[in-house]
Amino acid sequence: MMERFNRIIYFIVSLLISLLVTACQPAPKKLEKNSMNQPPYSLHFGPQGFKDFAQHQLNRSESHPSGAGFKELDFTPSNLGKIKIENGENSLLIDHIFSVLGTSFNSEDGIEKLRINSGLNKEEFVTAVYAYQGYVELMKRINQAGWKNYFIKGTPRIAKENNLRYLMESGYVIDPGYIFSYEEWQKIISESVGNSIGYRLYANGIFVSIRLKQTKKTQDNKEQYIVRYAFGTIRYIQRNMISDAYKMPPQELEHAFKQEVLRAKKSREIDEKEAIKNGYRIDQDYVDPDVWPFVK
Repeated sequence: MMERFNRIIYFIVSLLISLLVTACQPAPKKLEKNSMNQPPYSLHFGPQGFKDFAQHQLNRSESHPSGAGFKELDFTPSNLGKIKIENGENSLLIDHIFSVLGTSFNSEDGIEKLRINSGLNKEEFVTAVYAYQGYVELMKRINQAGWKNYFIKGTPRIAKENNLRYLMESGYVIDPGYIFSYEEWQKIISESVGNSIGYRLYANGIFVSIRLKQTKKTQDNKEQYIVRYAFGTIRYIQRNMISDAYKMPPQELEHAFKQEVLRAKKSREIDEKEAIKNGYRIDQDYVDPDVWPFVK
């Protein structure tokens, strides 16, 4: 009789402890909601970028013998990251992030490059329609932030009317303000170079190359995508094209920069003549952004 009574007491105590532990844990829905509402990590270029990486607990740092420094943020699939690239009125929010790699080649210039890998959607595998919706949302965000198409100085200024053809042949969009229809999207993903869409964009001293790629398609027609962002300060990019740029006095650097602009223009004009022969039209109204204030 006493043994039976002890078993009953043990069962009741165990049940109470179990209920107490369960009550103290947040409900799964609340955890998911808290993750969704978590504010984005802010990342700046320049010296502030060092401070940004340092304050995040996920940060890992590494130095290379060449003098380059690397800062890294990694996120788990169950809790993908959200980053705000701080760039004044052109600040850009990026979500569904797997990893961020910040690079500095000159400590005085701080963070000069950011490499970001993210998903197109929150889920890894999605329907074609849902993937397209992710693309539309991404492009709306980019356009609202004011990022514009950027022609590399030596490349032909192809007119926007040739946007789709140029993308199918080169892999790059020249009119980011145009959002492809669902039918166009399907054609691009199935037939374009590397089953992907590329953008070269610029805003306020920062250049970014974006590559949106379908990486897998399952037997039940679910699709997997990755979006790769390669940000770089225009200061680093332009100076990197000039030998010993960081050793030059201001006047010598300016002269070298102008010479590089002239060299690129001559190369571009040759390529534009070839493009016209191939049926492309050239955008005569395109004006290169004035990047010298960021380079000097």
